Amino acid sequence: MILAITGCASIDPSKFPDKSVSHHVDYQHGSILDNFLEQPDTYPDDYSGFYPLEKGHDALLTRLALIESAQTTLDVQYYIYRNDETSQLISWRLYEAAERGVRVRLLLDDMQKRSDKGMAYINAHPNIEVRLFNPHQYRTMRGLAFLSDFDRLNRRMHNKSLTADNVATIVGGRNIGNEYFSFESSVEFGDFDVLLHGNTVTQVSEQFDKYWNSDYSVPMEWIIPDSEAVSSQDVEQWLEESQIEAKFSQGQYNFKTLPLYTQLQESDLHLFWGPAVLYYDRPEKIAGKGSQLIDDLSELLEQTQHSLVLISPYFVPTESGTQVLVEAAKSGKDVTIITNSLASNDVFAVHGWYAKYRQDLVEGGVDLWEVKATADVDNKWSMTGSSRSSLHAKAMMLDERKLFVGSMNLDPRSADLNTEMAVVIDQPEYVKRSLEQLPKQLKLKAYQVKVEDNDIVWVDHKTGETLTSEPDASIWRRMGAWFSGILPIEDQL
Repeated sequence: MILAITGCASIDPSKFPDKSVSHHVDYQHGSILDNFLEQPDTYPDDYSGFYPLEKGHDALLTRLALIESAQTTLDVQYYIYRNDETSQLISWRLYEAAERGVRVRLLLDDMQKRSDKGMAYINAHPNIEVRLFNPHQYRTMRGLAFLSDFDRLNRRMHNKSLTADNVATIVGGRNIGNEYFSFESSVEFGDFDVLLHGNTVTQVSEQFDKYWNSDYSVPMEWIIPDSEAVSSQDVEQWLEESQIEAKFSQGQYNFKTLPLYTQLQESDLHLFWGPAVLYYDRPEKIAGKGSQLIDDLSELLEQTQHSLVLISPYFVPTESGTQVLVEAAKSGKDVTIITNSLASNDVFAVHGWYAKYRQDLVEGGVDLWEVKATADVDNKWSMTGSSRSSLHAKAMMLDERKLFVGSMNLDPRSADLNTEMAVVIDQPEYVKRSLEQLPKQLKLKAYQVKVEDNDIVWVDHKTGETLTSEPDASIWRRMGAWFSGILPIEDQL
């Protein structure tokens, strides 16, 4: 073990000078995005406009539109950033932005294993900086790093944002990868994020700066110093070999066939406007300093008077949270919870612990729904190649007027371990419209969980059936969830 440890490549900050500090730019007046998303004079300064990105292809196209329109800066912050087709497409566009003089800051959580050499190669570009948040100290033996420093490495940056010129940003639940953008994948996530313009954009930029300049953010040159820079010849060769542009300009995945593409081309993008604020955790949360977002959210929930719709793919309410939800329902508030079924949940251990609270929630008056693994995610880019669907959106609708959307799940991990962010917008028009559509969508795409004869049952309103065991889940998956539910791991989920 000693020989293994001493043979590992590791990070020692003491060997490097202080890292550079940088900050977001001021709002870029007169820029392409400013002209496209100009805020009407009738709205005050504390308003934000948002465009809902409910479909995967629209979410990818909008990210590309921001990147290609940026003239000064791009700040990109993600938990997962894969190396598949959609990720490569975004990376190529970021490189092109850097080539035309845009400063690109790329901040990635280090839970996902990536190529250090590849990131150093990109980082060496004069207009691109890459930093890893809370990185593994042993780069070639990450498992050993995790075992030797579990408490630190178990805490991750789960924030997700992409901001251009401090004029527009995208915030929500999507990571960067095929399954988040309705491109070929064995599982397709039903996800949600929003394009934002207005007061919350600077708030997103300010939170990015806090993470970027924090002690937990490590420059790639500390990990691999003196890397050569990626060259235009390398990129041209890669483009020819990968044919990445062709994959999104012809056939089923042609951007030009999307209605949003036409709207963007014709400057016909309708934003919903309302008072808005960004909630976010401080980077110090990974050192156990508490959650600012949870404090703000608790105050928001206490102000809720009539109705609450909670959408969370990973839902572990805990005993105390279950009690709060039941008390809210018994006090006369309409409480609806939408989460994954066992078959649609990609982390069955989460389901094992959530299942402990189902009966108490339903008997306490909570309206509980579980999304089907066979649900159609309703994308123009169809479910081709996807064997199942899974809810991944993280949102709330409060009192038929407020929308909460961000990276946060309703589970102990989001509350206590990971850093999170979310925007809250007071916009009754959009929320009421969404709530009017919700009952029909739930009856088609989810099971209603009820209690009959003291047992949980699943009502399929589409077929009229009532099921008495976890729908669409194999015996092995049921056994795995059950076994996870008896392990003492709730605070890690």
